[in-house]
Amino acid sequence: LSQSDAQDIQTYLRKQYKDADLSQGEHRHLLQQTDDGGGYALWVLEAPEAKTVSVNAQAGKNWPMIQLPGTPLFVASEKFPPFSSAHYRYRVDGKVLGGGKSNRFGFENFPLTPASLPHEGYPQGNLIEMGKHIGEIHFTGVEREWWVYVPAQYASSNPGDVRLIVFNDGGNFCKGDGNACIVLDNLIHEKKIPVSIAVFVNPGLQPPKGKNNQKEANRGNEYDTCTPRYANFLDEEILPIVREKYPHSPSPDDHVICGSSSGASCAFTAAWHRDDMFHKVISFVGSYCDFRQINDYPTAGQTQLPEGDLYGPWKTAHDYPALIRKTDPPKPLKIYLQDGHNDLDNNLGNWFLANQRMAAALNYAGYDYHFEIGHGFHSRKHGVSLLPEILIWMFDEN
Repeated sequence: LSQSDAQDIQTYLRKQYKDADLSQGEHRHLLQQTDDGGGYALWVLEAPEAKTVSVNAQAGKNWPMIQLPGTPLFVASEKFPPFSSAHYRYRVDGKVLGGGKSNRFGFENFPLTPASLPHEGYPQGNLIEMGKHIGEIHFTGVEREWWVYVPAQYASSNPGDVRLIVFNDGGNFCKGDGNACIVLDNLIHEKKIPVSIAVFVNPGLQPPKGKNNQKEANRGNEYDTCTPRYANFLDEEILPIVREKYPHSPSPDDHVICGSSSGASCAFTAAWHRDDMFHKVISFVGSYCDFRQINDYPTAGQTQLPEGDLYGPWKTAHDYPALIRKTDPPKPLKIYLQDGHNDLDNNLGNWFLANQRMAAALNYAGYDYHFEIGHGFHSRKHGVSLLPEILIWMFDEN
């Protein structure tokens, strides 16, 4: 590289990272996806006194970095094929930098099947925006958006035969690629699943507070605390409106709840605690990990539990495998788990191993379940691409 090119690259990188400290190894890589579903990764590290710098990843992967002439920046780039990943740290003069526990990325490509794409001539249902909901009984004052999908065939159906599907993080499922409304249009028209209405519920925002008067996300309170509270919220505040406007089967055998990540573990929690509401669970990259804070654990010499029994069995989805194994008889649940080898690995746990523990427990306890393993990451992409076949499996009574 010429001095001029090196300076141009440094200017570009500084602009990308703005005022970030590039010397500790905690900053993010830069990615550019390619048409085949793979992509390029670029790493940069500021190490003006270093002689050798490299990027080191799992399984012995190593990418030497070169210094941009006349700058303190070392850079490396690499092209990755689809379904490849790197969980990496920087090594400077033979020593690994302390930062970067969460430095990971991957490229995945899950094309949608025709069952997830619009078809000319197929009847289209209506996605009805239900306006803002403000919590009155549970999550008081918390505001959220939600929608109801009503299929074109609903008007000519017997309400007692109509199924119900609830989607956590609902806005992510009723818009964009893999839109669940399109999937339902197709499957219902082709008579591959029964006529079904769908309820898409977003996590809420807490009322503004503090100096900045900012609304804070309530998602963790709703999804990661493994109590009946969220299911009770649905039962007492959201679903009564749906039952009145769009009557449907009251049987929990006809009710599905679906989610991704913490929304997935929340879906399982809702069915686990309220199997009078839901018997069917769809879980994409479920967060069955330990969300306890370090101070929630007992310590040496402690003679009583922390105030409020903070580390009890309902505190975190990490405990579900043990509860599944020890609950006899099994609950009347049908569960679809999906996860990928490249899911998260951080201080809360290893997501893929957590899903493996769930599957092993469900198998041991004799549940009706399916565990789909892929090569994806902590995203909805693989699960959404499978949604048509999952719904067919869910409603198959044979």
